[in-house]
Amino acid sequence: MMRHSLAHPARNAFLRAMVPPAPDVLEAALCIAWEDQGSDHRSMVRLMLDDMAEAISTHIESAETLLDHIGAVSAFFFDELGFHGNESNYNAVANSYLDQVLLNRTGLPITLSLLYIAFARRCGLAFHGVALPGHFMVQFRPRNADPIIIDPFRSGKRWSMSEVAAYLHRNGQHTNVQEWLVPPTPEQIIVRVLRNLKGSLVMHGNYRGAANAIERILVLEPSSAQDVRDYGLILSRLNMPAQSIAYLERYAHLAPAAADLQSIRHHAKTMLGTVEN
Repeated sequence: MMRHSLAHPARNAFLRAMVPPAPDVLEAALCIAWEDQGSDHRSMVRLMLDDMAEAISTHIESAETLLDHIGAVSAFFFDELGFHGNESNYNAVANSYLDQVLLNRTGLPITLSLLYIAFARRCGLAFHGVALPGHFMVQFRPRNADPIIIDPFRSGKRWSMSEVAAYLHRNGQHTNVQEWLVPPTPEQIIVRVLRNLKGSLVMHGNYRGAANAIERILVLEPSSAQDVRDYGLILSRLNMPAQSIAYLERYAHLAPAAADLQSIRHHAKTMLGTVEN
């Protein structure tokens, strides 16, 4: 891994935030934004969330039922503050940085969800994530009742269990809906944030930034074959052939039956200058 990244105070803070048994997802996400952007906005974000919760406190106190409580929190977050999904520029890198999402009030499903969870918890509601394939939402899990599922990307739309089931079916998933509603772990959430970030950075040609994103993924999932492969390929773009080949060899070890292994080996031979014409 790149030495300059390991020496960055944000990287060290990120590593501390993800230490078990109780990783701090908000802190880790803010450290990602800090390292990549060069400015530490952790205190600003927490103060803004505190102020938001203070502004809605009287509405919460007058809520008579759980649904009223949730309704007040969502109405403030989505209707009054205007948080919504960035459909017009979905692949913007800023969508993965929590401070930018808070300031711009738009972002990706997962970053909007993380802010909603942090805000709702300040309002006394313990929301959790819903990690569906290709889409992230939030849920409140009442006792002896179906979860209340809210879609921050779609301005707080509520999903029924049948809508979740239909979405899973459209995406080729035919397992029990309840299995998909098990809250993701902090590690799974942060890896998902970083994979979105990696994709955006690659799309914008920022390969050094993408390498940094993968480094943080591999801290949490060191045996993730796809990320080991991507790190190797990106290192080759950064003119680091020896390091690149080491990671591509590791990919071959982790995924010996991978469909792309032949092309990966050809790429490695090209770097070594041993390709036969």
